[in-house]
Amino acid sequence: MKVRTVYRDLHALEDVGFPVTTAGGGRWKLIEGWEGRVPFPIPLEQLLALHLSRGLMKPLRGTPLAKSFDVLFERLVGTNVDEAGGQGNLFPRLRVCLALRSQLSIDYSAHSALLETLCRACESRATVRAVYYTETRRELTRREIDPYALYYDPQLEAIYLFGWCHLREGVRTFAVHRFRQATMMRKRFESPVSFTVERYLRGAFRIWRGENTFTLRIAIDPEAAGWVSERRWHASQKVRSLAGGGCEMTFTVDGAQEVRRFVLQLGGAAEVREPEWFRREVADEQLRAARRNQSGPRKKMSLDDTAVRHTERG
Repeated sequence: MKVRTVYRDLHALEDVGFPVTTAGGGRWKLIEGWEGRVPFPIPLEQLLALHLSRGLMKPLRGTPLAKSFDVLFERLVGTNVDEAGGQGNLFPRLRVCLALRSQLSIDYSAHSALLETLCRACESRATVRAVYYTETRRELTRREIDPYALYYDPQLEAIYLFGWCHLREGVRTFAVHRFRQATMMRKRFESPVSFTVERYLRGAFRIWRGENTFTLRIAIDPEAAGWVSERRWHASQKVRSLAGGGCEMTFTVDGAQEVRRFVLQLGGAAEVREPEWFRREVADEQLRAARRNQSGPRKKMSLDDTAVRHTERG
């Protein structure tokens, strides 16, 4: 090999960021710890993608996935200007271009051991013996669960487990942060071939499914129609414009719990047109809220309100 070719290759390695140094005697080598440095300069648009991904990882802080991403991020980009190979000095500018924040997320740092157990159980198809807190009934239950898959919901910023519940004898959705305990058993299971996350959530509004499937039709007033109709709330969503600037939305959903919350958050801007039973449920809930807020806060009687005369004892 010609000397000119050797130098050309060395310069090419240096140009793309490999830390090459002389080793004496006409030899060259990669410096110690080169694996942890940036092996190539990262283009600005890829840095922006990494910055965005790091922001999206915030709701998953404390999880094995987020910890692994932090290690990868630091190896690729570095954390400050002074780091060898670091490109972190570009991020103040990128934060101005695209800012992110997380408000609804669960702090999973206290659940990291639990998440690792559930991940291993999903991978090895091991049944889990668990203690689970059910929010709707406010009770702790002991269950055996065959964990099919973990799922992160970006709207609720929370992680859920889908699996066969031996207690309820059916596939159920479990919020990971509501597990109080989970232990892998020696018992193994086979996941149904027909089960996929996409198929399981096909009719769900957000995350929770119910036993009854129904078609919901609601009318939205003009002041809310714009921001409601421009978003995709459900896969079955259909939107029809109404005279005056309003719109009518139609969903076919499994279960009423989550879609009821959606309609109630629209307040007086939404009118349920069908089904009638759902219309009555929403009206009853709105009436209960109106009565509670119109009556005002309950006043607590203080000692001065009793009209009892207090005298100091000498």
